[in-house]
Amino acid sequence: MHPILIDFGTFNLPLFGTTHLFLPTYGVVFALGALSAWWWFLRRAAALGLPAEPVFNLAFYALLAGLLGAKVTLVLVDLRYYLDHPREVIDTIRSAGVLMGGVLAGVSAFILYARARGLPILALGDAIVAPLALAQGIGRIGCFLAGCCWGVPGGGFCSVRFTNPAAHDQTGVPLDTPLFPVQLFQAAADLALAAYLGWLWRRKLRPDGTTAWLYFVLYGASRGTLEFFRGDTVRGLWFGGALSTSQIFSIAAIVFGTIMLFRGRRVAASEDR
Repeated sequence: MHPILIDFGTFNLPLFGTTHLFLPTYGVVFALGALSAWWWFLRRAAALGLPAEPVFNLAFYALLAGLLGAKVTLVLVDLRYYLDHPREVIDTIRSAGVLMGGVLAGVSAFILYARARGLPILALGDAIVAPLALAQGIGRIGCFLAGCCWGVPGGGFCSVRFTNPAAHDQTGVPLDTPLFPVQLFQAAADLALAAYLGWLWRRKLRPDGTTAWLYFVLYGASRGTLEFFRGDTVRGLWFGGALSTSQIFSIAAIVFGTIMLFRGRRVAASEDR
């Protein structure tokens, strides 16, 4: 694929030594996804009649926390390795990290900032989940172009082969091996989820929070299922390889979302009496 969008060459930099400088394709695609989601969310918040500045800051802090959370989770999953190779922590700047850890951190920052500014958390949660799924879908296309998060060997008629040595050097993806294109399947699932959640938001489901809780359930289900078709191990495997870190997060998301959906229905039923 094409992991390097622009190659600036190799330089001898102070403190870093010989360093290859380039603009990664994944980073550019991820930025496009994040900006698209940001713009969509701000438009929705404006439609709710909410003040522009705190909503803008809310999206910024949630995004920043998500980026940091994904990378911190990646380090924690393989803490022993990073303690033995501390310089490798710097290289996580180019890594996507553990996405589910980023989602958890972003959601936490979202709730804390919205509560501090007196913003309607549940209404904004409903508004942001479709843009979030959009950003995740576009980001998975970036994963495919970079060669990270690759699938298990095989894939039949839809298998793909990575042939770019730069992709192998950056992510460890096997070259010239038929692999299941799990990144593209996840991208398709995320984009379909964005469209579905966008449709639900326009229907103004009640009570507030319903669309957000559905995101947790549906994204957790799709992500947890497709994790079985992942071939990389950097995201962390547990219980003898039975579950990945993201699957543990996915199960928690499904349980949490389901509980909150039933709780919301009980609240709505009591209000209708």
